[in-house]
Amino acid sequence: ARLNQITVHLGEFDTKDTGEYHEPLPKETYSVIEKRIHPNFKYMLTQPDRYDIAVLRLNRPVIYRDNILPICLPDPSDDFIGDIGIVAGWGKTDNSFGKTGTNILQKVMVPIISNDECLRWHHHKGIDVKLYQEMFCAGHSEGKMDACLGDSGGPLVVHHNGRWVLSGITSAGFGCAVDHQPGIYHKVSVTSGWLAANVRP
Repeated sequence: ARLNQITVHLGEFDTKDTGEYHEPLPKETYSVIEKRIHPNFKYMLTQPDRYDIAVLRLNRPVIYRDNILPICLPDPSDDFIGDIGIVAGWGKTDNSFGKTGTNILQKVMVPIISNDECLRWHHHKGIDVKLYQEMFCAGHSEGKMDACLGDSGGPLVVHHNGRWVLSGITSAGFGCAVDHQPGIYHKVSVTSGWLAANVRP
């Protein structure tokens, strides 16, 4: 996307402002003046993209408040296998063809699994997925709760040592909420050094 095609909304909950949900604080809207895509990013046609992460410079400073807060970056050594993550987004809430996403922010809890287990699950289903060290998987063996179309780029957060940490970024998946086909996420601990260096003014 060109910079003039990108709009960033912070503090959003109900994208249609239906009034059905009480939003005590309004969202803030920003344009983008710079984007930095990770130098190792690689678009993969039938596999999860490599190094699927970028940072955006907004057109003005962000003022923190109750519904707009920063997230902590993980340490490069952090590995969240076995932890429960929370993934959030406005993507599709079922698999029906043509259904658009939801206007209300959704969240689900997903266990983070090892890449070896993730590969076993996919191969058991006849899916040849390629995972790299900058990726991880999260999902339930029986499916049911997962990220879906429209959630890509959103956060997977883990409560770690008393703080919320950005463990992953929703990247890919073969179907949504299908058993033994967990979601695939960019592993932020691998790129947290690059991120920290690129969010400085």
